[in-house]
Amino acid sequence: MFSRPVQVVLSSLLTRRSAELAVQQPDSRWGCPLIYAARNLVPDTAVIGRTLSAVCRSLRVLPVMSWIVLSILVIFLFSFVRGDLTAALTETAKLSSQVKCHEEAATLVRLLRDSRTVPVAAASVNGVLKPVGEYSSRLDINSSGVFLKDVNYNDNGHYEFLCSGTPKRIIRLEVLVISDIAASEGNTVKLPCFSVTLGEPVESVQWETKGKPVIRVKRSNQMVEYGERFKDRVSLSPDWDVLGDLSLILERAQLEDQGDYFCYVLKGSQERGDPAAGRLKVHQMHIETSTTPSNTKDSCSERSGPWWLFAIVATLVGVTCFGI
Repeated sequence: MFSRPVQVVLSSLLTRRSAELAVQQPDSRWGCPLIYAARNLVPDTAVIGRTLSAVCRSLRVLPVMSWIVLSILVIFLFSFVRGDLTAALTETAKLSSQVKCHEEAATLVRLLRDSRTVPVAAASVNGVLKPVGEYSSRLDINSSGVFLKDVNYNDNGHYEFLCSGTPKRIIRLEVLVISDIAASEGNTVKLPCFSVTLGEPVESVQWETKGKPVIRVKRSNQMVEYGERFKDRVSLSPDWDVLGDLSLILERAQLEDQGDYFCYVLKGSQERGDPAAGRLKVHQMHIETSTTPSNTKDSCSERSGPWWLFAIVATLVGVTCFGI
């Protein structure tokens, strides 16, 4: 099965051609394997079967040639499709480096699920991309790339760079809601995460931070793998697969543990838990030192000397010399 970005691109490309191709009757399953394969690979795109049927009829391709054409199409799609991009709510997301179209007109559009497109940026007279519409105040375009500022939840979805209407790159942006979690140094803290596990083909659960693993638990044998620094300090609930509670239990919190933690569950493909991430803040423990009363007395005695000895000497001198 193709990833969602590939499906969107394939749908976009074939939709543009569907109006130009006439279809008289559907081809047989074996007469055009290209149609059969595409229908199964991208089942949610109704126009694909009709369009590819017309392509097969127009080209008079043989079954072997159909598979060759399909392979070339897949390679072509992967040449400009980019993987998922994630960004936390209210933060800035780098959509891409600058896409150069040379003399062609460059545009950046948002692909909505209802098949509509929303203009995001378009090239000006000098060929430089400029934000348009509702993105004018949130899109920063410079020599380093294209940045979407103050990301909101509705920014979830696919963005497409085009040169003269031809797709050059497509990006899927996933906006994460990160919950803030506080802990004191040395204490135990729980980072929440949940996912449906009942009746689901769950293979394992994994937590990550700063791009490195924290813990991974396999469902089949409950084998646990720990990330560096976290051995014997992290765990999941013993019955996590029964309750769907994938929360991370972190013991003896350290200042170095601060950061964003991401929860994943592997169900054939990797999915995010709910909430997808937690931002941990560890407060440093302050130890106050004070002078005890005994220390004060000792220091005073040292400064003033043995006063009682002077008192005895003075009394003896008085008795001897003055007959007191």
